[in-house]
Amino acid sequence: MAVRAHLQPIVAGILVVFACLGLARFAFGMILPSMQGELLMNATEAGIVGSANFVGYFIGLFVTSQFYRKFGAATLITRSLLTQAISMIFMALAPNYWSAAMIFAVTGFFGAQANIAIMTYIAQVVPSHIKGQATGLVVAGIGCGIITSGIIVPYLEFFPFPEWRVGWSLFALIIVLIAWFAHGTLKAFPIHSSLSSHHDSLEFKTILSSRAFLKTGVLFGIFGMTAIMFMTFFVLTAVRKWGVSTEISGTFWSILGIASLFSGPLFGFVSDRMGRYKTLGILFLVQATAHAMLASTLPSGWLFVSATLFGLSTWAVPSIMATLSTELFGTQHTARILSLLTLFFGVGQIVGPLLSGIMIDFTGDFSVSFITSALCLLGAMIISWISL
Repeated sequence: MAVRAHLQPIVAGILVVFACLGLARFAFGMILPSMQGELLMNATEAGIVGSANFVGYFIGLFVTSQFYRKFGAATLITRSLLTQAISMIFMALAPNYWSAAMIFAVTGFFGAQANIAIMTYIAQVVPSHIKGQATGLVVAGIGCGIITSGIIVPYLEFFPFPEWRVGWSLFALIIVLIAWFAHGTLKAFPIHSSLSSHHDSLEFKTILSSRAFLKTGVLFGIFGMTAIMFMTFFVLTAVRKWGVSTEISGTFWSILGIASLFSGPLFGFVSDRMGRYKTLGILFLVQATAHAMLASTLPSGWLFVSATLFGLSTWAVPSIMATLSTELFGTQHTARILSLLTLFFGVGQIVGPLLSGIMIDFTGDFSVSFITSALCLLGAMIISWISL
């Protein structure tokens, strides 16, 4: 009943995450093969474009907390989504990989604004006993975006224009529509003034001296590095290593998205009862298994298993981090703590695709990159289960 009472803002949250991350960022993995072919990018250059998005995202994290307090959730999210849509139109017109990288960095900057704002809003507007479930439902928007790109992108090859250019343009239009809907809904369900206007007096040295904060940040950083590497190179690995078609890759991509719809709600519910860090340990173990499968020489049918395991486990992590942001130092500091934690995530996002692209070009093999990420995830599992 508690979730139903907050259903409208949760639905708006799902759509915002669907737009700012599902389409504006994670559709990149599905669009990449076509984009790479026309712009003649090698794996390192593709990694640079992917990392550029997260450079922008990382920079955006430094101002999100201040903008959230100044403008409020509805205004900040609407402006961020509209600016993302404009940047994606320019992305569709990019003549080469370096211009695409610069534009994608702008998309990432405003993606940080929209994502942190909506996760903070949801964590503040719902009661504490359902925070895990509510934030888990919201991150299902990422899975919806992955499913959408997996279904739509293979059909874009029938257009007289390059499919990746059509794809970015179409996704920009969808984001504009979502921005309009989200603004009205979030305005109708404002955060209580005592939360939204509270003076953030928490000292930075107090935050850094918290072992729980540092542990959580390190875990989020490892997750960012490995998850974004998987998302960036999954389709490319399926095409190059196993020789599957774009259509079949789109099917695997959509399976990943469908599985991810259950990730946040399922493990949000588990974390409400089992504890945040124990749940994170389980999630990292499952993710390590998914990465290890891509490093193997198993038949292509195992791509289905890898995609399912990754989707089922991955997008619960950001929702748990949003919940931890309210629990480490109090609800009134959620926006600041989530922004700071996401800095760790941002570093991982920048490093992951770039290092993976370099390893792939240097070795001529995708396996080394995925073995490395699997080992990192096993380390994260151990850290999660270590008591402070």
